[in-house]
Amino acid sequence: MVEILESGSTALKIIEAGAMIVLNILSLLGNILVCLSVYRNSSLRTTTNLYIIALAVTDLIAATLVMPPVTGVLITGRWPFGVTVCQIHAFFSLFVVYVSPVTMGLTAFNRYIRICKSNQQYDLYFSKKKSRILLGSAWTFVALFILIPRLTGLQDFHFVPNYAACLNSHSSNFGKILHYIVVLVLFFVLPLAVTTFSYRKVLKKIREHNTGTAQSLRANNNETVTLNEIRQSKSLFVVVFAFMLCWVPAWVITILTRLFFGNKMPRNVQLLCTFFLNTSNAINPFIYAGMNPVFRREFRKLLEFKFGVRVENSFLSQQSPRRRPAT
Repeated sequence: MVEILESGSTALKIIEAGAMIVLNILSLLGNILVCLSVYRNSSLRTTTNLYIIALAVTDLIAATLVMPPVTGVLITGRWPFGVTVCQIHAFFSLFVVYVSPVTMGLTAFNRYIRICKSNQQYDLYFSKKKSRILLGSAWTFVALFILIPRLTGLQDFHFVPNYAACLNSHSSNFGKILHYIVVLVLFFVLPLAVTTFSYRKVLKKIREHNTGTAQSLRANNNETVTLNEIRQSKSLFVVVFAFMLCWVPAWVITILTRLFFGNKMPRNVQLLCTFFLNTSNAINPFIYAGMNPVFRREFRKLLEFKFGVRVENSFLSQQSPRRRPAT
């Protein structure tokens, strides 16, 4: 474990480490606020928000177990934490990379069924119990997908200097190619296809609503869909859009590096992949706060209560609608 991160100038190292620290703090704070908001406010405990909580927990895993060691590498220029920590770091790094797109795909499909199909169909696929089972099954599958090749010796975990992280390596070139084909299909292409299909349908239905061609989205006996559901779908669409802006470049860099260019890929380009993925973990909670008034109010209450922060002039308050007097 003596491999050294190929370093740039001292100023560049300070900028990289500082940027990672900022992303780590934002991800930690933002995703804790999401979880506490749902815990405090029963109106946020909806089936759809189970998927938001799953994504927030995934981002918290990244903020607590993945990003801090990366910061340590950027500061020291090497992996200073030992072999055992490297094995743990590699597992959770891969877990976050694989499970996040799957969760995004499930969230998008949830919105498609909720907005475009009947209540009976939604309850059939997305009751709270079934959603918990679905998410639990997805997380278990991803964990086994990572662990089984490692435990059987088909893969190993080790420090990859130019990513500033511990990741997987392969016992054969054929195994590496097969692995990335499967990973791309299961954990990127398929979730992206489901997400794209789902949100195209949702946006079409929202346009129909906005132009008055549908009566409050009550087609197909879907009488309980409200304007709040539409706002929630729009906010989730922004989450997915931002997610793809971060993840598509990261996957392009990863595939080009691992399968084609290898060590010829510039260090700064490979490290950019790490920053893209961790940026995604940090921005999601602030998209919820920016577009969902209920999350926004809970964020403000928590910040004022926990830290004594006055946020009347902050982004959260500027975006928040005026409250109506209680009736």
